[in-house]
Amino acid sequence: MGENKEVITSWNENAEEWIRVIDESKIQSRQFTNAAIVQTLRDINASKFLDVGCGEGWLTREISGMGKTAIGIDAIPALLENARKKGPGTYYCMSYEEIIAKKPVPEMPFDVLVFNFCLYGKDGLALLLSQSRKILEKNGKMVIQTLHPFYLLQQGLEYKSQWIDNAWKGLPGNFTNGHSWYARTLEDWMLVINRCGMKVIGLTEVTDQNKKPISMILTLQK
Repeated sequence: MGENKEVITSWNENAEEWIRVIDESKIQSRQFTNAAIVQTLRDINASKFLDVGCGEGWLTREISGMGKTAIGIDAIPALLENARKKGPGTYYCMSYEEIIAKKPVPEMPFDVLVFNFCLYGKDGLALLLSQSRKILEKNGKMVIQTLHPFYLLQQGLEYKSQWIDNAWKGLPGNFTNGHSWYARTLEDWMLVINRCGMKVIGLTEVTDQNKKPISMILTLQK
């Protein structure tokens, strides 16, 4: 994913501010999106999970708290260092490029791969998911949480897949050098998933206190 260099640069610059914002529970929508992804994972009958793009490790710890085996990977050293400080868990520094390049993921294979708000690119997404599929057990699953496509209409944009300039825009915190991200329509998501050889077995639309959609959770099976 050629776009990933921009993402990694931005996250390296903003890691400490992100940690502060998360520690202080500044992002109100997370009360809905966090609960939704945790419940989705709790409902899956599986024992070994890989939290891809785990950041400061909150979801990895939640999965471990369910009595599951949870491994976290991320490309940002400062986030991984913070994750290790916050509690027991196993974390590795690994980028999407390394997954695409078929570098073995430590402790593979896994029953479930989780991508929680960490897929920002356009052209490399199908390849990333295709290679990620290979580190799953037979009948393994992927769970993806991403912004709901309704976001495009909320922003007054045409309903089509398109680049959005600054991923940090609208979030509380003093973030700088925001990276762009690729917003997809639901149709676009379905096309990418089909190309990577997975099938959709679940779709959850997460709403806020006003019953407006804020994210969607896709559950895929190998």
